[in-house]
Amino acid sequence: MRKNLLLAVAFVFVPLQVLFANQYTLPTGGNDVIGDVRYQPALSSDSVVTIAQQNNVGVNAVLNANPGLTEDQPLTNNENVKIPGEFLLPPLPHNGIVINLAEMRMYFYPGDGTVMTFPIGIGKVGKTIPMGGTRVTRKVVNPTWIPPEDIRAFNRDKGIDLPHAMGPGPDNPLGPYAIYLKVPTYLIHSTIFPESIGRRASFGCIRMHESDIRQFFPLVKPGTPVAIVNMPAKVGWKGDRIYLETHPNLEEHPDPGISGIVDSIDRSMPEKGVTLVNWQAVAYLSEQRDGIPHEIGIKVK
Repeated sequence: MRKNLLLAVAFVFVPLQVLFANQYTLPTGGNDVIGDVRYQPALSSDSVVTIAQQNNVGVNAVLNANPGLTEDQPLTNNENVKIPGEFLLPPLPHNGIVINLAEMRMYFYPGDGTVMTFPIGIGKVGKTIPMGGTRVTRKVVNPTWIPPEDIRAFNRDKGIDLPHAMGPGPDNPLGPYAIYLKVPTYLIHSTIFPESIGRRASFGCIRMHESDIRQFFPLVKPGTPVAIVNMPAKVGWKGDRIYLETHPNLEEHPDPGISGIVDSIDRSMPEKGVTLVNWQAVAYLSEQRDGIPHEIGIKVK
């Protein structure tokens, strides 16, 4: 059965232990930047997928941060790979769960003055989870999977007849943890396909590394608010300096382009004072979307 299920996702499984998720003290004083960018020398046995899993970032993040790098290109020994471990917090209340689809990353505010952030896999084109506000309804360890009709039809086209229900076990694509939302049929769950994190691979559910959801699961309670957004551009502050982080746009959503990015910057400006913005850098980042926060200006008074 597992062999058949693997046909539904055309990825190569890499049996690698994923590191623990990043957890940070929430910045104060209007600051929005967490984490840091670093470099890792690759081994000749490494690939984009293994580098992503070793550093708990998505495959998308490694590719975006390293222009010219491709999944098919073998890495050379000691080749430096940029690890995009710095993030701007989404400009939303620091409460509950925030899922940024364009970023393929989730932020969780457990209410203890920290923020946890996790790479995620999201729905394929045309299968994204609906955007908006929802809530966690329940949590299940070792869930039973009830394949929706669209997944059953997809597999039938490949000659696979899925069961109407699949109990816990190594073939269950939900893995051992499932968090159900008020949005019907959409879940946050672990996955038996860890190489799908940072990809558009699911039928709408949000996939997490098992090691990540193992940390996350005990902290989430029914009723936890969930904001599902599509923010290809985020703007934030660190001291008196303003930062911009841009991500590739999701294909099925209108690209805000440079005008949308400028609007985001304008909304982030203080009501009083003057901020000098490097608009040439903004234009560059609207085209070269590497998913990393870049300083684009400074508040001068």
